Amino acid sequence: MKFPSLRPASISGRLALLYTLGALLAVGLFALLANWKLEANFTAAHQDFLQAKGAEFQDDLNEGGGAPNMLINEILKETDGARLRAYEARLMVAGKQVGETAGMRATLPAGLFPAAHGVENLTLTPYQTGDSSWLLTSLPLQGAQGQDGVVLQIGLDITRDEALLTDFHRALAVFFLLMVPLLLGAGRLAAAHALEPLARIAKVAQSITPAQLSRRIPLDPPWPRELTGLVQVFNQMLDNLESNFERLSRFSADIAHELRTPLSNLNGSLEVCLTRPRGEAEYRAAIASALEDGQRLTGLIENLLFLARVENPSHALRYERCEANEICAWVAAQYEAQSRPKGLCIRIDGTATLYVDTLLFRQAVGNVLANAVRHAPPDSEISLAISGGPAGVEIAIADQGPGIAPEHLPRLFDRFYQTDPARGHKVAQGSGLGLSIVRSILELHGGRAEIESTLGHETRVKLHFPSMQA
Repeated sequence: MKFPSLRPASISGRLALLYTLGALLAVGLFALLANWKLEANFTAAHQDFLQAKGAEFQDDLNEGGGAPNMLINEILKETDGARLRAYEARLMVAGKQVGETAGMRATLPAGLFPAAHGVENLTLTPYQTGDSSWLLTSLPLQGAQGQDGVVLQIGLDITRDEALLTDFHRALAVFFLLMVPLLLGAGRLAAAHALEPLARIAKVAQSITPAQLSRRIPLDPPWPRELTGLVQVFNQMLDNLESNFERLSRFSADIAHELRTPLSNLNGSLEVCLTRPRGEAEYRAAIASALEDGQRLTGLIENLLFLARVENPSHALRYERCEANEICAWVAAQYEAQSRPKGLCIRIDGTATLYVDTLLFRQAVGNVLANAVRHAPPDSEISLAISGGPAGVEIAIADQGPGIAPEHLPRLFDRFYQTDPARGHKVAQGSGLGLSIVRSILELHGGRAEIESTLGHETRVKLHFPSMQA
């Protein structure tokens, strides 16, 4: 059988309970200390009183020449009637009773008292009779001419002291019973006050909607030290959410724009063909235009699917040991057909060994090389410079094209971003996803991609792959 947890569900309830238990523990320890000190004081006072009485009775016995009569008269005189600290006494000589307080035999028989062991080492025996509490002890006295065997049995009435201790214990019990609800209430209020900043954070968080992602939790007035880090992390999370939401909104608008134009062209070409009968040449031109738009859509969808696979956290890389110059030579051969009509020369310098996913590595180098071939002027050179070191391998791909304006450089790796404001939609012009794919591949390998450009001179893209062990 599974029993429900006794812990309160709310944090404020737990804090209040811990506060109450802590306070009760502290008060309980103080009460135990006070009770121990009070009992210790009573015991010391009792012992001092009995030792003083023993010394006093010894003096009385000495004054009487060792005869017990004078001592007995003194005992009867002191124990007759109520006194501040009442006691009863019995004098024994050689084991026989020679005198005692009136009525003591019925209340405190001689057999109840402990044996005498000396005035400095008293044996105190508590005894309860009816409503009275007693402390019993036996004191050895010296009789005439050093006679031994004289024993004084004293029963000290400690009823008032015991009553005081009992009242003290009852007062503590009542105090604890009253303190529990008071401490719970005070703990609840203290916990509510301590958790009030969390309620403010929750209120601000509830007010943040997709239309208000720019809102942040204010840092002033200062938050408690324990919550400052939480507020900063929460605001940082909102920054990331806002940034990603804006990127997603731009991506949605860009992809709609990219799909709308080829689809509109495709629909327009087909509608023109259906309006009236046309010649073979017109039909072939319409089909060629539709095929071009279809190829553009196919390339766009394939790039988007590739980005989705690469950016998936569960995507597993297949690392292989490869020679960078061999892979670059293979990629350059794939673009030979595009570069030959323009008279371009693709030159590869340097060599380095790296551990990468070769398919993704080819894709990254190919995307950058495709841009270089597209923008390089006729009869120019495209260089692939390979260099390796302890920090990793760098591949710098440079062309002698028209260059890129500085204001475009920070956004060149964004999806669908193109430097041409008109955003042409020819297949040869690209979809604006090539460099986004390059950045995703480099980040997946733990590297980075950088681009440098000088207007009218050259554009250089650097691919940094970190050093890795096979």
